[in-house]
Amino acid sequence: MSDTRPSRLAETAAGRSVTADALREAVGGDALHRSLAEGEQPEYIIRGSVCDIDDLTAPESETRRKRKVASPGADLLTVVTDQRVLVVVPRPDGADRISLPLADISAAGVERAPGGNSRLQVESDGTGYYVDGSQSPPEEVEAAQAFIADRRGHGATGSDATTPLETLERLADLHERGALSDEEFAAKKAELLDRV
Repeated sequence: MSDTRPSRLAETAAGRSVTADALREAVGGDALHRSLAEGEQPEYIIRGSVCDIDDLTAPESETRRKRKVASPGADLLTVVTDQRVLVVVPRPDGADRISLPLADISAAGVERAPGGNSRLQVESDGTGYYVDGSQSPPEEVEAAQAFIADRRGHGATGSDATTPLETLERLADLHERGALSDEEFAAKKAELLDRV
């Protein structure tokens, strides 16, 4: 029997980057969707090759930055879910994973590099993460950042969860940016209104 979970997750994702094929992709010897917890919804998948990690608490005179680089021929994947930002760095013998709960993220931004590439910037617990998004459309990186900024500090199911109006405004913004098609926006809007 085939695994239908990737298809179900892809159907309800906000971003176009979350497809059943992308979720079935082998990263570090296992399908990407197997890195997700039960009930965790992926919203965006950002592709690149490098993640710079900057210790923002270290003095300027000390080495503050580390770099994680994907194995040659593989993409570093940043999965933005309804619960966390998960950076998966493929290695020849597996994969390194960095998990940043949305509730712990204090800042999120996008940096445009020369040539039009985008980098997703996330700050959590005194550490800055700068994730290359060169293999993803800049609009998808921006939509992922907007999602993180909207959800950060709220947690997945905390009492501070966004209101239906805030969620609708976020969906409208994503629709205007082109991250959601007319059909996707209408479906998500109807789903949201059904819950109110």
